[in-house]
Amino acid sequence: MVGLAALYAVTGRLCVALSAQVANVSWMLYIPAGLSMMASLMWGSKVWPAIFVGELAMGLSGGQPPAMSLIMAFGNGLDAALTGWWFHDRLGRRIELDRIQDVIQLLAAQLLILQPLCTAIGMAALVVTGSMPAHRLGATALAWYSANISAEFIVGPLAIGWLRWPRPASRKSEYLELAVLALVTLVVGAFGPGRWAARPISLPITLILVFPLLAWAAIRFVPTVAVTAGAALGLFAVDAALAGAGPFQGISVEQRMVSLNLFMSVSIGTGLFLAAAAANDRRFESEQAKLISRLQAAADQVSRLEEFVTFCAWSGRVRWKDEWVSVERFLMERYNLNITHGISDESMRRILTDAGISLPQRLSQQEPATESAPS
Repeated sequence: MVGLAALYAVTGRLCVALSAQVANVSWMLYIPAGLSMMASLMWGSKVWPAIFVGELAMGLSGGQPPAMSLIMAFGNGLDAALTGWWFHDRLGRRIELDRIQDVIQLLAAQLLILQPLCTAIGMAALVVTGSMPAHRLGATALAWYSANISAEFIVGPLAIGWLRWPRPASRKSEYLELAVLALVTLVVGAFGPGRWAARPISLPITLILVFPLLAWAAIRFVPTVAVTAGAALGLFAVDAALAGAGPFQGISVEQRMVSLNLFMSVSIGTGLFLAAAAANDRRFESEQAKLISRLQAAADQVSRLEEFVTFCAWSGRVRWKDEWVSVERFLMERYNLNITHGISDESMRRILTDAGISLPQRLSQQEPATESAPS
């Protein structure tokens, strides 16, 4: 908890400093929001004190009024507590990016409930302390929301994916294909949503270029690869938006924030959906194969059990279909055998001996050496 609080505070100060130096705006990726989401998904609501202390330390060290720092720390701590409770603490809950319903709930909760709530609390802190003119609250709220959401859906899924699937490939051919995918992703990211496009591409066309890459990564590899590809493309877009280049050039800061939010939501959200869908299919196929194997083993066991035949040790009858039947009936009904009758030499000897009749030469020769023929 101490380490998480310290990392939160340090990365927060770094983000604020870089944001002011690079673009003179405060809507750069807010990495602490991603750390908060990652910790909440991994360890649950118990991480909220670390988030509270980290945000408070960051605010106080940056010269914020104590009241504003406390309110903002409360908002971020509440976000961590609610995220951890909803997606970790409740029975049967876990986020591993392999179930579509989990991804939908995570996106909906952060986009529509948790981050708007956290943003509202932050704006309340600015109003209460008089630190922000009323006419700038809208743009500031949008910047706050954009910075938090962008970081959350880059840092959080990346951490979960790499912890859950640390090996993106298993065979040499897969690693070669992965290298080609990485190279294509970098090229498309740099010259699509990135700042290096010779002729800037409009955002909708950029999204069309991004989709095949995300589908390729999701279908051919574990979710880690799709999430990483989406995060890389998102970072290219953030860099271009900060620089006002690529698809973000020639528009105002507010329009850039809206465009960036749109691109991040669509690209990373699509990556998460495709990764979850592909992983869910692979998990279903694996579970189906295991089930088929168990059913086959059970069928083999039943088949072996059916081969056991119960004979009566006294009457020589057979247990068949819940009744005791003759051996002839059992063989006819069970194996569809045609039955005829004869008499064995042993039975013949016994019958003739009991009748006092001399044994034929053929039968007497089969008598054991220790026995003497009757008179």
